[in-house]
Amino acid sequence: MMTDYSRFYRGTTSIPTYGNGADKKDTLVKYEFNTTDEHGNKVMDQMSREETLQAMKDIRSQYGESVIVEFSGDGMAALFENRKGQAESMTPEQKEAIEARNAAFQKEIKHYDRSVNDLPAYSGMYAADKAVASAIEHCGKEEQGFVYDIIRQNFLIENRGSMTETERQADISLGMKKAEYAAENLIPESSRKSFLEAMESIAKLAGAGKADQNGNMDYGVAKARYLGHGSSLVYTTSAVDMMRTMDKEAYDGYQKIDRNEDGGLAALKYLTKWYAGAVRKNPSMVKDYEKQSEEYITKNVKGQKLDKTFAGIKTGSKAAFLESLKAFRDNNPGFLSSIIDRELTAKFWRG
Repeated sequence: MMTDYSRFYRGTTSIPTYGNGADKKDTLVKYEFNTTDEHGNKVMDQMSREETLQAMKDIRSQYGESVIVEFSGDGMAALFENRKGQAESMTPEQKEAIEARNAAFQKEIKHYDRSVNDLPAYSGMYAADKAVASAIEHCGKEEQGFVYDIIRQNFLIENRGSMTETERQADISLGMKKAEYAAENLIPESSRKSFLEAMESIAKLAGAGKADQNGNMDYGVAKARYLGHGSSLVYTTSAVDMMRTMDKEAYDGYQKIDRNEDGGLAALKYLTKWYAGAVRKNPSMVKDYEKQSEEYITKNVKGQKLDKTFAGIKTGSKAAFLESLKAFRDNNPGFLSSIIDRELTAKFWRG
């Protein structure tokens, strides 16, 4: 399964005139891999050159030919050191040409504000995802970001890192209290019940998740892929994830295709040919693929009991939430300290 790199996303920028013809680029997407957050807390290890190249490959494969993906951060130092060695071997003329090109490129960039929290975060359970998206459809950008951050940072984390399973379940409990705050203070009254039920379903999905030996989480459902947003959210089937789930040998071959050579054309042809052939052999393949998620949810998610570690957190107002969370921290020193500190210093609560 491809790693979820959404937490490293740092914004999207329009590029109105860069390139021309088939090579024209109209979008710049930025990712930043830092080993510590703004408070100096460690959030990731420095990446090896191989890990860096794989991350760049995975991320670029998610975008079309009109998009340039920019990578930065001290976590990618291994690759940057390699490029530094290459730069030192350039002639003065080559360096000057690159600098001139980059200067022209920067002048063409038109920036607009879009932080990582503005991006939707989905569970893969369509009914729950649509209920959440519909409930916050008319909320402001900051409020939408707060809700999606619950799903991204408290519920469906990519890797549990140094957290124990007890701590991970407690993090989900904190997420549900944030969801309750959102329901009481941000969500229109007509949507509160459906919103909370949807968030509880996603929390149960998270609670049933399993970590591998490296801490990477598996939540047992098909990778979410949607068109539209809010109440217009429409489910589509991911052919790539279907291949990964239903035909591992074909998926391994797909992963080996170099998308840098032809902008991903060979990979697209491979995927199209595989899909056509697989459906001919098994006309019910799509139904079988989607049925796996439904069966998993019925067996493992619906009866999941949610952790109650943060049940005492008050949700009536920002002040009440922060005060009770601080009291929890003081009474439980060292427990989920980095997560609680991150919450207490979040921009949302200071607004």
